[in-house]
Amino acid sequence: MAKDGEKSEWKDFVWNPRTREFLGRTASSWGLIILFYIIFYLFLGGLFALTMYIMLQTLDDHKPTWQDRLSTPGLVIRPHADEAFEIVYSIQKTESWDMYAQALDKFLSPYNNTLQAQKNHECTPDQYFLQEDSGDVKNNPKRSCQFNRTFLDACSGLEDRYYGYQIGQPCIIIKLNRVIGLLPGKDGQAPSITCGAKVIPFFPSQ
Repeated sequence: MAKDGEKSEWKDFVWNPRTREFLGRTASSWGLIILFYIIFYLFLGGLFALTMYIMLQTLDDHKPTWQDRLSTPGLVIRPHADEAFEIVYSIQKTESWDMYAQALDKFLSPYNNTLQAQKNHECTPDQYFLQEDSGDVKNNPKRSCQFNRTFLDACSGLEDRYYGYQIGQPCIIIKLNRVIGLLPGKDGQAPSITCGAKVIPFFPSQ
């Protein structure tokens, strides 16, 4: 009898025909609570959308709103074989340095003269190429100055497709990362990089 009573109570909880309640609530009660949650989540969604809209109005499509001025711009070094940026090879073993030449070919391909002439501006040497905005009219997108791979002379890969690796005079390309608003060489402080080879001692020396 106890089991029958518990079963009857469970049935009444799911659906009580006397009070017309489903899971302890009437139809009007369920309607009110569902309406509350619909309004509640619509409010949360609208608040999130409004917050995102206001935040996006403060952003610029072409430059970051906030940026830290680095005293030293970041560098890109090519080629590199690992995180230590150590280039180790043997002149006699072509397979040990051929990958470096291929990496430089891939890296310098966007700097071919024809591609640079199509995409970038031919700037006047020793002058800043400033592209100022005119009031509310934004001068975007900004154009870059041409940098033709022929500027690299022996390291352009045009005269020597092996970039000097086959004769023990390897080319290493160092590129400064873009820093918005940076005027290199202003106030006589031109960027400079000092490079040196790592000497590996051999024993015995003779």
